[in-house]
Amino acid sequence: MTIKRQYNKLSLTLLAIIFLNIITLKVFAQYDHTLYYLHTVPQTTLYNPSTIPDYSYHFSFPFLSSIYSGMGSTGATYNDAFIPRNDDSLVVNVDGIINSLGNNNTIHSQEALQIFSIGARYDKLYLSASISEIVDINFDYSKDFASLLAYGNEASIGKTLDLGRTSMKAQHYREYALGAAYQINEALNIGVRGKLLFGKSAIDTETLEGSITTSEDNYYITTHTNVTINTSLPDSIDMMAKKSYYLSSNNMGMAFDFGASYKINKKISITASVLDLGWIKYDRYLKNFSNEDVTWTYKGIDAMQFDGLSEDDRTEKFNEIKDSLIDMFKLNETENEFKVQLTAKLYFGASYKISESGNIGLLARAEIYRKEWRPSFSLSYQHSIDEHLGLIASYTIADNSYTNFGVGIVVKLSSIQIYATTDNILGIVMPDLAHYTNIHFGINFIFPEKPAAKTMTDM
Repeated sequence: MTIKRQYNKLSLTLLAIIFLNIITLKVFAQYDHTLYYLHTVPQTTLYNPSTIPDYSYHFSFPFLSSIYSGMGSTGATYNDAFIPRNDDSLVVNVDGIINSLGNNNTIHSQEALQIFSIGARYDKLYLSASISEIVDINFDYSKDFASLLAYGNEASIGKTLDLGRTSMKAQHYREYALGAAYQINEALNIGVRGKLLFGKSAIDTETLEGSITTSEDNYYITTHTNVTINTSLPDSIDMMAKKSYYLSSNNMGMAFDFGASYKINKKISITASVLDLGWIKYDRYLKNFSNEDVTWTYKGIDAMQFDGLSEDDRTEKFNEIKDSLIDMFKLNETENEFKVQLTAKLYFGASYKISESGNIGLLARAEIYRKEWRPSFSLSYQHSIDEHLGLIASYTIADNSYTNFGVGIVVKLSSIQIYATTDNILGIVMPDLAHYTNIHFGINFIFPEKPAAKTMTDM
């Protein structure tokens, strides 16, 4: 495949991901604060591997133990991006999108399907294992970049647009995880989880620096670029539907999670964890595109050169010009292996037991994306109705959004446990206004340590 054809495929992929993220903002978002303190749910160990659930063992309902889908954006909401017409159709509100942006913006999305999980407690030791399919997308962009796409260079005559903050890291991978938590004493638990990873596809902008200057005198466009884009992408969507795509042992990586839980006294506990310290090394479906400090000036197209040409000749001439413009970027194509770091996450929490059936929890969370910290915070209240029903309510600040009210429920019917949580119920009820919302659902089979049912006080 030629550089130009592969470059076009990469461009379409990037645009499709951005478009899908904007559209799906009506439905989902990325964190998961509300589930963190529901300790009767085995999946809370995903966020702190030192958590020891209060039962002997569990196993999940295959493909239904943990379904998480989410996305968040610091930029436009759905209402910012679209204007309804009288005929019930929608019009893209370009001005609304641009006006809603800050100087630096981000879109992030995650889909996580836990195919299977199992866990068992042996005295002070808790062991767990799981298999998950994960899609993780992070896209950073500047307002200058969005304005250039929306308005072209007309609004920036005599100015220089800096595109340096534009970057993307998108991965689809499978995760095989083994975890162990140990109760050192009555106050302290520690935990670790190791994860073997197999990447399926990826786009990573290792370097993406650039600027565009439009001359005020003659409107010449001068660009400066320094680019390294690594991809591991099947040549067609049909290949992604084949068994070989999902079961391949290529693109191997590893990661680790660490956590600790400490009871200060009978009422106050603190927790801390760090997740996804690792990487994936990609070695199949490789395409790398790069140039280094390339500067060129585009002086426009002489329309007279099309005069008198037939339709076929005009098409050929236009394609020649288009190819020459692409060649100006001097993109080199290679097939080199590359590594992509996972997006590391930090959690710090504190809880206070106000009664036998109720806890208050505080949680601070941060993602580290290309050395940039993305913080979020939440306050929650968990209440046990009885041994069969637990409820939680939360308030979360994330993605420059301050109206995130979450809810969650855990229902236990014999050995069947069903749970569902969201960090922003308003985002589900009124998705057009949401910067951020999410949903997490699952079904487990759990078996307590004793025949007598235990309460959900320590959720």
